[in-house]
Amino acid sequence: MEAPISHDPAREFLDLWSEIERHLHRKYSLSESVRGMGEILAEIRGRDALVRRYEPALTAFRDLRNAISHHRYHDGVPIATPRPETVDQLRRIHHELLVPLRIGQCLRAPTVITATPDEPLREALREMAEHTFSQLPVYENGKYLGLLTTNAVARWLAAQISDNGEVLVDQVRVREVLDFVEPNEKVVHLARTVSVAAVIDKFRKEGGAASLVAVIVSERGLPTQKPLGVVVRDDLAYLLDRLPSVAL
Repeated sequence: MEAPISHDPAREFLDLWSEIERHLHRKYSLSESVRGMGEILAEIRGRDALVRRYEPALTAFRDLRNAISHHRYHDGVPIATPRPETVDQLRRIHHELLVPLRIGQCLRAPTVITATPDEPLREALREMAEHTFSQLPVYENGKYLGLLTTNAVARWLAAQISDNGEVLVDQVRVREVLDFVEPNEKVVHLARTVSVAAVIDKFRKEGGAASLVAVIVSERGLPTQKPLGVVVRDDLAYLLDRLPSVAL
């Protein structure tokens, strides 16, 4: 949805604000008793990664909205007029909340390189080295089986080194190394329509005993679907750059 445009910064700010409130109210079917941005945020912040991301800005802008709305004019001049950069930021937040950027729009590689469990390990390692990947999704008969990681390879190597320091990999298959993937190295599958903000939120929320190492993106987020992309922690800076700033 296109943001309302006005030559009056105060009017545009109020129009943007009202549209955001109406959108969130409709999206979450909030009751009529929930009024104003403060109550809306309190109701839905736990349900929407985008709202959590922009809550500090919306909270800060709430006082400005009240000043414009309740004490708009003095001698024909708005008593509080938002700066152009403030209106611009609210316009960008408005667009992101109403038309969120989807992870499927931000996948960096055109295709996903995968491995099979019976593929020689040396072939998988060659792909990882050639493309500077630290992980490779493994699929068997079209179904996700696990994530081959450089950490798992390192643990496997440590377990295979002989007394004279030699490791033979010629006959080794990928499935043998998957046994060395730590259970706390978590992978989730998400649909391409999931918002970028929600993906970032996933990485930030997953911590403690388990650590999210990768998000595998597919059409509907099913492990039986062809992967469209793989998102790892190193991609977070790139994804953050694609979202409107929340700096005040």
